[in-house]
Amino acid sequence: MTSQSVCGKLCTTGPKGYLEIPLLTTITDDAALASCEVFTDSSVTITSQSVGIYAENQILTGGYISVKTGAYVAAIFNNGIVRATIPMYSRTSTASGGQDALILAKIRLIPGDQLLVQTYA
Repeated sequence: MTSQSVCGKLCTTGPKGYLEIPLLTTITDDAALASCEVFTDSSVTITSQSVGIYAENQILTGGYISVKTGAYVAAIFNNGIVRATIPMYSRTSTASGGQDALILAKIRLIPGDQLLVQTYA
């Protein structure tokens, strides 16, 4: 098992205008473990928060997550229900990350929404 940083951003529109949600969390790789929640980047948002709390009532329009080796799943969950899937990118020795991609499910983020990611080494 190794640890790796999951980073990226989610793009939203809504009552707060255009809002980018910066993401950064270190999680442990293990296929046997459940997915781990990715929180907002505390160096930008003061404290690490769930995406549903940070961007309450914003409409999810785009974004990406980026991991060092790979990810099985990256999705917005609420009470065990998948509300939207998030595009994933791998940062290998020759790649530097990802770029904004359209998210097809235009959902309104609500408290309780969590971005869950499961990675592998």
